[in-house]
Amino acid sequence: MSAGDLAQLCNGSDHVSVNACRIYILGVTQGIAVGIRLAAARSPVSRPCVPPGISAEELEATLKKKLAALDSDSEQHDAAGFIGAALGAAFPCGGGRR
Repeated sequence: MSAGDLAQLCNGSDHVSVNACRIYILGVTQGIAVGIRLAAARSPVSRPCVPPGISAEELEATLKKKLAALDSDSEQHDAAGFIGAALGAAFPCGGGRR
């Protein structure tokens, strides 16, 4: 998404545009926070190495599979951290895919 696309989305007045704008901004912000935590951990084991060119559909399917396996204790965990861990498990750096 370009900055122009985001501006157009965030300037929309319909509820879909307003919600999509907020969720996009929140997602990027949480993604930055997760990235900082992963970098600080200095452990390649937990870092995801998502293959370049992977489709949004494949990412969605990967995450939906992990979400379907959530237990009641995990439901309250930070969503961005959950996604980072799920991607790390599905696309581990330096090795095989699970």
